[in-house]
This record gives sequence, structure tokens and C-alpha cells, in this order.
Amino acid sequence: MATVRNNKLVRRCKTWLQKTPNALLCVLGAVLFLLVFYSLAYRTPLNQVWIAPNMDNDEVIYNRQVVSVLTHGGPQGYFGYQEGHADIGRYGTWGPFLIWMYALPGFLFGAGVNTVFWCNIFFTIVGMAFFVRAARLKVWQQMVCALTLVCLWVPLSLVFCGSSEALHYALALVIVGSSAALLRGFRPGWFAVAVIACALETIFRPYALLFWAFPLAALWQGTKRRKILCGAAAAASFVVALFSMTKLSAPYFSGGGMDFSGLQRLLTGDVAGAVGYELTRAAKELHTAWLSILPTLQGDPQYVGTGCVIFVVMVLVTVGCLVYDLCRGRPCRFKVCALVCAGVIALVLVFMYNIAPRHLALLCMLMLGAVTVENARQAVVYLPVLMILLLPMNAQRSSLSTWNAEMGEQITAVETALTQRVEARDSDDPWDHTLAYAYDDDVFHGYLYAVPAGVGIEFDWNTYLADETQTIYSRYAMVNHGTEAEARLLADGWQEVVSTRDLVVYERPDAVS
Repeated sequence: MATVRNNKLVRRCKTWLQKTPNALLCVLGAVLFLLVFYSLAYRTPLNQVWIAPNMDNDEVIYNRQVVSVLTHGGPQGYFGYQEGHADIGRYGTWGPFLIWMYALPGFLFGAGVNTVFWCNIFFTIVGMAFFVRAARLKVWQQMVCALTLVCLWVPLSLVFCGSSEALHYALALVIVGSSAALLRGFRPGWFAVAVIACALETIFRPYALLFWAFPLAALWQGTKRRKILCGAAAAASFVVALFSMTKLSAPYFSGGGMDFSGLQRLLTGDVAGAVGYELTRAAKELHTAWLSILPTLQGDPQYVGTGCVIFVVMVLVTVGCLVYDLCRGRPCRFKVCALVCAGVIALVLVFMYNIAPRHLALLCMLMLGAVTVENARQAVVYLPVLMILLLPMNAQRSSLSTWNAEMGEQITAVETALTQRVEARDSDDPWDHTLAYAYDDDVFHGYLYAVPAGVGIEFDWNTYLADETQTIYSRYAMVNHGTEAEARLLADGWQEVVSTRDLVVYERPDAVS
């Protein structure tokens, strides 16, 4: 009797597993993988993470904009730098599209300090699960991908933070996965996903226009109509990206962001000057990177150095697999696409931006996807190499920030006082819903989580706020005690709203200073 019951139970389990969608199993696998990695990489229990004391100042700007969408449908004040703002709308440097992308899953997690943190975990799970499902990875291929990702480490570590990198990495996996599905055979659904993923990433980061090479490569032997449609979508997304950058996004600090000085000289006909400028700039950037790479190679890992070493190693692995495939006539189109993207974008970073490990990690995700799809069997060679070269440098257990009562009490006090002032004024003027933050005034940027939902943030240099010739349009200002910025505010008649041990918030009088 017991044997019959056991047999029935086994049959029911088999039936349930057969009926369980593969997508669900992929999601469960991604969740399990992230939980295992987190347990090995971090000491902090996941439910005790409190992102406010973290050191990335971009995180709080992301969070406050996402929270403003969740609570008010968008910022009520301006997000910008040096009292500047977007020509259209009130969003900061990244524009509204990226913020709304986070707001969509943000409705599941609620408006809080950790909203973006949980959204990053959500995006990563979706990206990994989709990649596995779309590329039809077998279990052993999934293990190769997972172990390679652990060796790279940086992309996984940037999942558990409040910046936007996890979304970009997830979209990279979706792009490669959907392209692999298109290569097997055209399906409207896979095509739509590939187009949407490429379009979103292009809008978020215009250099991702190169990522369209993946679906185009998959469709290369298909009908001309599909390739034209893909190309048109790429052009349209790039136009939207440029419009978002120039009109919907607040200008960054002067001297920050992309450096177009060489291009401007070239357009004026000064070819020699343009070449000389770019070479000088690139040499300086490479020298700065080398100062971080050298100690990393000597056993003292540095942020930039680690990112550069990981990138170079992944490029060498991808090139090695490419040579292997070319010699044997094996598929290699995705590796070619990944290497072209990596090479061109790396040059852009060196000549026009800076060698940012988070951008290099995005390129590594493209190469990881390509190698996993086309060269998982060759992992018996390259995976041990990655483990030997990268794991000793990367595998360091650390802790994430947790609740800090002293900081938390100050955040609560500031938020309460500011909320009362904003609600009492009940103004429709965006500047009456904006706080100027004295950057480099020794007020930790984590206190900006005290800014009430909907209130905008102007990231101003403390020297800018201290300069009496500069007009401060923001209704409120957060500065440090006894600083030149505070002295300027007091001289202009600003009134104290709330004062804590680490900061003081003032309100501008009705007459603009």
C-alpha cells in the first residue's frame, strides 16, 4: 500500500515538473544563484541592509527621483547641478526614461530608502532568467555562465547597491539571449524583446547603439525587411537618446560628462589640434589607470585597476575563443559583435570620458553572454584561467551598510521639518520644492535621503553656494555648520529650518537672493 502511494506521489511530482513552465524554473534558478552568491560575498543579512550610509552619491539621486514618481507621479522640484535643470521637465542627468524604468517594479517594493536596491535585484533575476530561457542553456551551460560571472565578480557586486548598473547588465543579457533565440529562427516575440531591450539601453546610454549589432547579426541571413525594421528602430532609439540627453536631462557639472573638445576642434578644421588634444587626453587617462592597475597586479586591488584587469582578461578569453572557432569553422558572430562593441566603447571611454569600471563591466557582460552561447564547452580551458587570475583578486567577503541610529534620527528630523515647510507653503513653483545641497561641504550625501518625496535636489558645489554673485533659486539649502556656504546664506537672510549635529537646513526668503 505504501509503495503504491509513493509511486503516485512520484508520478504527481513528475507531472507537476512537466507542467511547470521553464521560465519559472529559470527564475527560481536565478534567485537561488543570487542568494548563494550574496551569502558567500556579504556578511550582512539581506533584510538588514540600509543603503543610506553607502558611499555612492549617485544612489540617493536615483532614489529620490524614483520615489517622487511612486508618490507624486514625478518630481515636484528640479533635479540638477549648479542651480540648473532640464529644458523640459524636472528630471536630473539621466532623464525620465531610466527613472520610470525603475519606478515600474518600484511599485512592488514601495517608496523607501532601499527601493532602487530591491529593483536591482529584481532586474538581475529577470535578466538572468530570460537569458537562460532565450538561449536555451543546458544545466551545464548555466553552471559555466554562473561560475564565469562569479569570477568577474564586479557585475554581481554592483547588483547589491542603489545605482543603475544592474539594469544595464540585465539588459545586456536580454539582448544576447533574444538574439540567440532569433538565430535559431525568427519569432515576432523574440524580435520584439530584442528591439525593446536594445532601444532601452540605447536611450539610457547612447553608445549602446552598437549593441544593435547582436539582433542584426542574428537576422543577417533573414529577409531584408526585418533588417531594415531593426535598423530603423536603432536610428529612432538613438534620436530619442539624443533628445533625452539635450532636452529632458539636467546638464552635469561643468567639465564633467563626455569631453567633446577634440571633436569641436575637428569640426572647426583644426585637425592637428584635435589629434594632439585627444592623444594627450588619452595618455593622461591611461597613465591614471596604470597607477591603479600596477598596485592591483602587485596584490593591492584598486577599484579602477580591478575593473581594467577583469576587462582585459575577458577580452583575451573572448579573442582566444574567437580564434579557436575561426580555425574550426564554428559559429562566432556574437563574439565578433561583443569584441567590436568592447573595442569601440573602450576607445570612447579613453578618449572622451574616463575609464569607468562600471562601463567596462557592461562590456564584460556582453562578452560573457557571447562566450556562454557559443563556447561553453571550451570552459574547461578558460574557466580555470579566470579562477586563477581573477578570483584571488575579487573574492573578498565584505559587509553592506545597515541601520545607523544616529544618522537615522537626523534623517527623520530633517524630513519631518522639511515636509512641514513644503506642505505649509503649498506652492506650484518647482523651486519651492527644491533643495540645494552643498557638495564638498563635509555634509555626507546620505542625508539627502531626508529630502521629502517629490522635492528636487540641486547638487551644487559648496563654493558655488558661497559665491554671493551666484543666484540660488532653490527654496531650501543643506549646508554644514560654520562654513562659507552657511555664512553666505545667513548674510542673504535665509532662515534656519532644522539643525542637527552634522548639518543645517535653511529656507530662502521670498525675495530671490
